[in-house]
Amino acid sequence: MLYKETGFTLGGLHSRDDMGLIYVEKEGHIVIPEIKRNTYSIAGVSGQVIFPGEAWQPFNLEGTLYPAQEPKTQAEAQRLIRRVTAWLTAGRNPLIFDYEPEVFYLVELSAATKWSLRNWFGGELQVRWTAQPYAYAVTPDTAEAETTGTSCQLQLRVRTRHPAPLNLTIDNIGQAAITRVDVGSSVSLRGLDMWAGQVMTITMEPPIGVEIEGDSALSHAAAFDPILLDAGDHTVTVNLTYDGNGATQARITASVRGRW
Repeated sequence: MLYKETGFTLGGLHSRDDMGLIYVEKEGHIVIPEIKRNTYSIAGVSGQVIFPGEAWQPFNLEGTLYPAQEPKTQAEAQRLIRRVTAWLTAGRNPLIFDYEPEVFYLVELSAATKWSLRNWFGGELQVRWTAQPYAYAVTPDTAEAETTGTSCQLQLRVRTRHPAPLNLTIDNIGQAAITRVDVGSSVSLRGLDMWAGQVMTITMEPPIGVEIEGDSALSHAAAFDPILLDAGDHTVTVNLTYDGNGATQARITASVRGRW
């Protein structure tokens, strides 16, 4: 591993550039998480039968952080420790390793962390994160279109290994209020009162939901089924209904963050 690959970015801060730390993995890292499949044993039948559906399990990422420059005193080391622990314990955050900058994991610290002088003259800090099972693309695949009509089709090319959730934003840039939104046959939001200048966000990332200017609009859902897209080319169809008072215009953005 190259020196420039001995770091990571967590929550927007880099371990070496911002914290002055070198990261060394403990015994490598998981590349295939545990899978729980729908298998069943039937009396009198050898082996097990398997049904569609599987659940990937969270896994641990472990390693040790070493100061790139030895602290001059224990007091200086303690100040570094306090700064680093505040950074590491800031909840669930994206983790991007230098050796794989195109993807991130969602992680949170999951074990007690101990500062030690046992193996490294400058001190060391052992860390263990719980990582969600997917690696996510740092840069999502996106498509955007503006329409003055009531129907819009977005052409979206998805790069992913596992089916990935679709996310949509609908920006009402016209004058008429939007009263209904349909996304294919999976999503139908009715009885809306989405005024000019308001933005709707539909997310199929768990927990799925829909918001207008930060307020949940799930109460308007006549249908709201998850939309997961495989790798390849897709046409996303969005139909809009207006109240008829003024010009109609909307900006629609579809995005998919690939999963591996």
